[in-house]
Order: sequence, then structure tokens, then C-alpha cells
Amino acid sequence: MSKALGTTWKLEPHTAKKHEILRRYFQAWLPIMVRWNKRVLLIDGFAGPGEYSDGEDGSPVIVLKEARDHTRKFEAELVCLFVEAEQPRYEHLRTLLDKIKPTLPSNIKFQAVQGVFNEQVTQVFKNVEEQKKRLAPTLAFVDPFGYSHTPFTTIAKLMGYQKCEVLINFMFEEVVRFLPIPSQAQHFDALFGTPEWREALNLSTPAERLRFIHDLYLTQLRKFAEYVRSFQMVNMGNKVDYFLFFATNNLKGLEKMKEAMWKADPRGEFQFSDYTDAAKLSNLFPDEPDYDALRKMITQQSSGCEMGIRQLEDWIVADTPFLSTHLRRPVLVPMEEEGAITVVNPKPGRRKGWYPDGTVLKFR
Repeated sequence: MSKALGTTWKLEPHTAKKHEILRRYFQAWLPIMVRWNKRVLLIDGFAGPGEYSDGEDGSPVIVLKEARDHTRKFEAELVCLFVEAEQPRYEHLRTLLDKIKPTLPSNIKFQAVQGVFNEQVTQVFKNVEEQKKRLAPTLAFVDPFGYSHTPFTTIAKLMGYQKCEVLINFMFEEVVRFLPIPSQAQHFDALFGTPEWREALNLSTPAERLRFIHDLYLTQLRKFAEYVRSFQMVNMGNKVDYFLFFATNNLKGLEKMKEAMWKADPRGEFQFSDYTDAAKLSNLFPDEPDYDALRKMITQQSSGCEMGIRQLEDWIVADTPFLSTHLRRPVLVPMEEEGAITVVNPKPGRRKGWYPDGTVLKFR
């Protein structure tokens, strides 16, 4: 299903928030990937017209400008594939891209196509397989208006390539609204990649349905990606608008995405929460991180154990809403002062509150 919009439309606060997160993550992703690869690919699966009714940039223009103006210049080739199904929007996008093209260096290339996301990406797979090549490291931004044309088989195929990552806007409000309609069942079978979504229809409360739908999609992604986290966007009416799911096989990628989420401007009508684990639900935009909550998580995980500092930081990135930068000074220093942790076999002259790589901690 899709909203009835014209060629361009007003930029809503939640869309501006998504674009800020995409921009920040792309800004971090690009220099890492081009350092080790000769060619990288960005796929914008629902590119839209390229701008909004008041002239704000859409995601294709944001990405191209960010690559062009990045402080770290690069020689590797960046190829962007912008897919848009609606002809008026596609034509509008092409006009904008034609204007920006002369400002791009020769190693930043793009292709705009009119078509459906899953069909165009399937064609990319076919071309790669026919040429017996590997798909270039890819960041796919999947931001539909509804729930059709985003079959899970396509997402799974993307994640089958080790260096591919996906940022998916899961339109929960529309999903839950149309879930009971029998004529939409085939779309939901494709969206989830399983008929198990039907179990949500038997749940009695909205909260139960929300958690079930979220967890089902999360579980499906975890079959194909080592690291998956989800972020819930709640509006001022305390209603869930959508979830952002990020899937990657690279812990560094997950860390950079979480940094992008934490740094996004907290002002506006919407607020993100990490929603991956019910027991670890945490707002990402408080005045400061909830260090007490992080300490409790660490204590539950590590009580009576020894753990290396890097191992602990990797666990925080992979399995909590927090960042590794939230650990040492805000949490470990007071824990050591209180005797809740000790350093195993510290080097002579070690200062309290200093935890260099190689440090092993003993938790009470």
C-alpha cells in the first residue's frame, strides 16, 4: 500500500530524522569502505523525487552531496543506484540529478531507474551472477511508504553477501492496520518471508501485537545477518510510527550506525528508542545516557567473571543500546572506586581509572 501523494510533498519531521541518520551513517561508512575496496555500491530502493515541496533535499541528493563534499577524498568508485517506481517522481529526480552531475568527480557515479525495488535489485543479482563476480560492498536504504514491493527474499539475498548492509524502514503503522485484511495476506507472506505473522491476529492487545510483529521481523533478519538492531520511532502522541531495522555482518558497521542514532538531533516531534530487546528498551535522546542502566546490564552479564576490556566493549556494541564510549570513564571508573571491579594482574605503575587494550577486569 502507498500514501496518495503528488510528485513532491512536505517533508515530515520523522522523514527528516531518518535522513539525518542516513547522512551521518553514510558519512562514516564511505571512508571505511573505499579504503579497502576499489568499488562500493549504494542502493536507494525508494528514491522518490529527490526533493520536497519546500526544496529540502531527498535521500539521493543527500547521498551524492555528502560523497562529493566529504572531508576525506577518495579514489575508489562509488556507484549509486536510485530506484523510483512512479514516473512523475522519477522524471523529477532525473532533472535534479542532471543538475548535480556536473559537480561530481568522475569516481562518483549514479544510475536512476524507473522500476520496482525488488525487481531492480534482483536484476543486479542476476548481472553479478552472470558475470561470475562478487557484489561490491553495498549499503541498501529501503524506505517504502507501505509494505508491498519489499519481499524478504530480496533482503535475505542482499544479506547473503558478506559486505552488504541494509537500513530498513519497517512501516509498522500501516502493517498493523492492514494485517487483518485477507486480500493483503500474500503481501505479508512476502514481507515477513514466513506465514507466521498470522499469529499476531490472535493476540488480544496492541502491545502484544507490536512486540510479536517486531520480534518476528527481527528474527527473520537474524537468520541472515550477524548483527541486527532495531530502533522505534514514537511520536508526541506516544504512538509507534515505524521501526528502523539495521542489519550488518560487521561489528564496526553496527557501532557506526549506533553512533549515528545517538548523534541525530533530538529536537522535533519524534523520538527514537532502541527496541531490539524488551528488557533493554532505552531512549536514545535523553539529556545523557543512562549509565546506571548500562552498569546493571554489565553486572548481570559479567558478575563473578573475568572479561577483557575489548571483549566487554564489543559486547556493549553488539548486545546493548549503548556505545563503547559510554563504558570506561562513566561506568568503570566509579565501579573500580567502589570495589565492584578489580584489574587482573595490573602492570606496575598502573593508574586507577586507566583501562588500556589488554586490560582484564574481574567483576564481583
